[in-house]
Amino acid sequence: MHRYFVTGTDTDVGKTRVAAALALALRRAGRPPTIVKVVQTGATADAKGDAARAGALAGVPYAELARFAKPADPWSAALAQGATLRARELVRRIDALEGPLVVEGSGGMIVPLGEREHLGDVARLAKLDVVLVVGLRLGCMNHALLTLEFCRAAGIPVAGTILVERWGPTHRSYHEDVTRALQGKSPLLGILPFAPEEADSVAAGANDLLPFINGSR
Repeated sequence: MHRYFVTGTDTDVGKTRVAAALALALRRAGRPPTIVKVVQTGATADAKGDAARAGALAGVPYAELARFAKPADPWSAALAQGATLRARELVRRIDALEGPLVVEGSGGMIVPLGEREHLGDVARLAKLDVVLVVGLRLGCMNHALLTLEFCRAAGIPVAGTILVERWGPTHRSYHEDVTRALQGKSPLLGILPFAPEEADSVAAGANDLLPFINGSR
């Protein structure tokens, strides 16, 4: 079953584009998924969230489990509205969804949901395979390696990493440097090229991801 948790080396590194590209690749392979945003922050009730944006780009259904107006981590955003987030309740709602899933987190793997829980608990309890989005900028190797080490220690399976040219084109030699640092730690699933238009980046990423989707079960 294709059920993935899309996380990043940081915030704003291209997770939503990757979620859309992964979902589009699954759809093209005849396995259309539901895109799920675990916690949407920084959005009013009538604003378009990440899941809706990714769903539109991929042409698949989407769901949002929680939404808060404060532009902050899920714990802080929930507290601002007097709400409480529980990993097991979020997992229960994820488990109720049938078929392939592309679940998008917020920021990185251990962004807090509360005093003792974080998004990694959702990935672990829901038995989702991690797809790590590596935004290509200074510091990304360290952040990627720390995330992969956390997943290994927590027993969370990693499907692979995707490099993202989030802020502009990067040189091929830099791709090679990052890939070398991750070698033996995680398979490289593809590279999302920089494009001013999200749809162009998503379409290129989906093409890159099709071999991975078709080779997985």
